[in-house]
Amino acid sequence: MIQLAAVLGLLGFEPAGQSRLNSLLPGVTCDGATAFRDAVIKGNQLMLQLFALFCKEGINQKFKFVHVVLTDGEDNKSQISLQEFLRYQQYLEQELPQNILQTFYIGVNVENNTTVQKEMQAILRCSGKSASYYPISSNEINEIFQKIQMQIGIRIQEQGLIIGNNQARIALRQQTYEPVVSMQINNYIVLFTLDVSGSMKNNWYKVCYAVKNFLNILGQNDLVLGIIFNDEVKVLTANQQPTAKKVQQPSQPPRKPSYQSRQVDQTSESCCCQIF
Repeated sequence: MIQLAAVLGLLGFEPAGQSRLNSLLPGVTCDGATAFRDAVIKGNQLMLQLFALFCKEGINQKFKFVHVVLTDGEDNKSQISLQEFLRYQQYLEQELPQNILQTFYIGVNVENNTTVQKEMQAILRCSGKSASYYPISSNEINEIFQKIQMQIGIRIQEQGLIIGNNQARIALRQQTYEPVVSMQINNYIVLFTLDVSGSMKNNWYKVCYAVKNFLNILGQNDLVLGIIFNDEVKVLTANQQPTAKKVQQPSQPPRKPSYQSRQVDQTSESCCCQIF
């Protein structure tokens, strides 16, 4: 377990209750372009490394991975091509299937961007049931984070409260968070991959607020990590201020993905990695 703790520190993961994300994120300056694909691949690589370590330690059944990816525009800076990205996502779905990893893509104010919509459709076809996509307005950022909480196994319950005095009785409703009752208790590895390009400037405080609320309901055994991206991809580590990380090109998968193994919707192309 000493090795596990050391590797967690090197990769940047830290317990949710000790996470510095709440203090680091508000200090981030939003500027530059959007290296969306590079950032997602960096997160994928970190999760695969951590999962391999969990398998070695025999604790891989105790954790579920959750990847929350938020952006507000099309990729215009990544070194990794869209086709490379799509191939890697199908490989990832084989290595970390739905019962291990769930990826939630959030597109802020992109409903009229046809390039983003087409690329997200291609990503979902390659990712299978492991990925979901939510195009939202900037006013729905916190709401969609709450929806993700419920989908991964945390639900919001409303309790009725009555406050009374001699003049009036006021009924209030209070939201409380608790784990969904299930046969197996999961610990979560939550990775936030967040767009900090220039167009996010006016909405960044909403993202910080949503992340803070998300962290507040995680358990003491849950782990978190933050990645931010604009022209570059930066990992927010537990021991230092944000530092730029050069994204490695995806290495050749140990086995070649079988692109014919997935049944694609009849309206899609025969290969899930076709863009248009």
